[in-house]
Amino acid sequence: MNLIRKFEPADFPRVIEIEKQVFNEHDPFFYMQFYETCSDGFIVAEVNGIIVGFVVGFLASQMTGRIFSLAVHPAYQNRRLGSALLNAVIEVFRGVGVSEVILEARLSNVKAMKFYERHGFKKTGVVAKYYNDGESACMMRLEIQAG
Repeated sequence: MNLIRKFEPADFPRVIEIEKQVFNEHDPFFYMQFYETCSDGFIVAEVNGIIVGFVVGFLASQMTGRIFSLAVHPAYQNRRLGSALLNAVIEVFRGVGVSEVILEARLSNVKAMKFYERHGFKKTGVVAKYYNDGESACMMRLEIQAG
């Protein structure tokens, strides 16, 4: 059974494991900080009792939600779990009156950019050398209606 729910502290080891498999670029401390400061936007996907994906979103401003990270374990990709996570965090943003959602993706991560474009995000620009390794980021934006 698939379940999309808010992150709980017991999920932390599995979230870090998925982050390392998918990205391996964020300090695990960030995730605990997000839990402590913006837990409504920290959502996990669970399949048969196992955490297989997560999304972290927070308010960048009163009208702007920002997706910090969205990842699904490679063994569970292409099962609409990423879409379910994305939709869940967008609903959180909609509920607090946000009018736009922003994020960035590595320029080399064509799969991620196509995923977000399928969900209505538009490319808005490129930030050179955004990541620690010098890779540039594609900035993306989605307009939403408040709920």
